[in-house]
Amino acid sequence: MQTGKANTVLLYTTAAAVLVLSAYTLTRELGRPRVVYINIGKMTEAYKFKKDLEGEGTKNLYRIRNTIDSLKMADKTDPDPVIDSQILYAERAFDQYYTYSNQEMTKKVWERLNPQLEEFGKQNHYELVVGANGAGTILYGSPKSDVTEEAIQFINRKYEKGN
Repeated sequence: MQTGKANTVLLYTTAAAVLVLSAYTLTRELGRPRVVYINIGKMTEAYKFKKDLEGEGTKNLYRIRNTIDSLKMADKTDPDPVIDSQILYAERAFDQYYTYSNQEMTKKVWERLNPQLEEFGKQNHYELVVGANGAGTILYGSPKSDVTEEAIQFINRKYEKGN
């Protein structure tokens, strides 16, 4: 008879634990926002992949700028119309490279971010993830709906792992 009583107590204890765990999970899920937003500017500035790309682009821009500066110094000591045209050409090349490198960097960043943010939203069971960019797309967002920091941690972990 003792084992029957022990089994009943074990059954009730297990049932109570399952109920408490279910209630906790349900409460947690019901309290979680389904529509969240990410501060796009803050996220992209903190994205390590973007910082690495910017470092590479800056090196190339410095090389072009140094060439222009050298040409200008040479032109100051001995003015020459050929050097003037080379300076003008190099400055145009600098401007074009700057524009092109920024466009390419932005393209590469978003090619990586879009699938990662989709995965982030799915893993966290969000219905909708909206990007706040400071241009009025989101006029108000509750701080509890701001998942920018979580998104930054997620994308930087993925980048550091090589994804």
